[in-house]
Amino acid sequence: MTDYIKNILQIKDPNLHFTDVVFENNDGWETQVFIGTVSLKLDRCPHCGFANTFIKNGHSYQTIKYLSINESCPTMLRIGKQRLRCKNCQDSFMAKTNVVDKYCSIAKAVKHKALTMLESNVSQKDVSKFTGVSPSTIGRLLDSDQALLRFNSRTLPTNIAIDEFRGPQGKYCFIIVDNDTSQIYQILPDRLKSSITHYFDRFSLKERKRVKSVSTDLNSYYQGLVRRYFPNAKLVVDRFHIVSMLTRAFNQVRVAVMKQFDPNTREYRALKNSWRLYLLKSTSLNYTKECYDRHLRQKVTMAERVGIGLDLDPQLAAGYELLQGAMTALEEHDVDQLMDLLFTKWDVPAPFQTVLKTLRKNSEGVYNATVLPYSNGRVEGINRMIKLIQRTAYGFTNFGHFIARIRLHQMGTEAEKRRHQVQAPAAA
Repeated sequence: MTDYIKNILQIKDPNLHFTDVVFENNDGWETQVFIGTVSLKLDRCPHCGFANTFIKNGHSYQTIKYLSINESCPTMLRIGKQRLRCKNCQDSFMAKTNVVDKYCSIAKAVKHKALTMLESNVSQKDVSKFTGVSPSTIGRLLDSDQALLRFNSRTLPTNIAIDEFRGPQGKYCFIIVDNDTSQIYQILPDRLKSSITHYFDRFSLKERKRVKSVSTDLNSYYQGLVRRYFPNAKLVVDRFHIVSMLTRAFNQVRVAVMKQFDPNTREYRALKNSWRLYLLKSTSLNYTKECYDRHLRQKVTMAERVGIGLDLDPQLAAGYELLQGAMTALEEHDVDQLMDLLFTKWDVPAPFQTVLKTLRKNSEGVYNATVLPYSNGRVEGINRMIKLIQRTAYGFTNFGHFIARIRLHQMGTEAEKRRHQVQAPAAA
């Protein structure tokens, strides 16, 4: 029976022997209880060193929470730990088992299962229900693993990306990501200048000079920090933010032109209902296949829909040309084309003039964004992951638990990637 039960429970302690299985009522739940004993084998007294001086001194019984074989029936272990007493020095000794930690009544397997579940996007309350322990126990489990809260504070990645996100209690947190490996390098509880400068002051000038590139958005505050702390690093403005500013300006102009027409007119409908087509790359538009457009009441191609709207205003058409040119230059890493677009005098409305002024002011970062392969894409993806974790957990009040969940979730994602990498060659 012992070997059979140990195989079912996946217990490998050689000193643990099971003798019986009973069902008991525990707080209204039928509970399966495995009863066993742990034997203690000692040749000499660890305290006085005399041999063959032990006498049996009964058992100390401990009830241990274990993983349930059947989710509708909780599982417990009732282990009797053998006690021995030395006749010479009167010291007592008790048997130990590797099923559970000392002074703990929750099995290691339960803790391991809880940590494994916390790697997925589930709430701590759901984990506590599945494992049969309280939510506060899950919180203490996160607190006990200090490795989850530690980040590297001695070296800096060669290429980094910095950004901020809304963290616990609505406060913005500052995040640093390795732009080569997508590893979270550090998360600060706020984005205050004093906190960021205090963190970067820990590193020597030699270490900071190793950084080759820093990707960020168009926040001038972060750009000043990059120039101050990383003298050899190239500042890279995120390409997404460049295109986002231009598309936002185009939409503002499109809406302004659209409101010049009556809502019942063909011109109004051409600008309103095909707004998604204006934001696509011109190479993605279909120039041959005609489809009936119920708003225009005629058969047109995707390119013709866009052309009908652009013909209504020359400044809107110029803004569209600027937007398409910037998207193409960034995609093809054509520095000359992008710089020509930025420093050419365009006859475009005020929203575009504001964007051009901003990009010209940050021409160094825009130039590096075109030349270098780095961007804020990795850190933006991590920010999205963090938002999902917060949404599932209905927010966090404990910053330590928040950081531990992020680290665990990233560990689980990396393990999943490794499993797919191993399975892919086998499938091939």
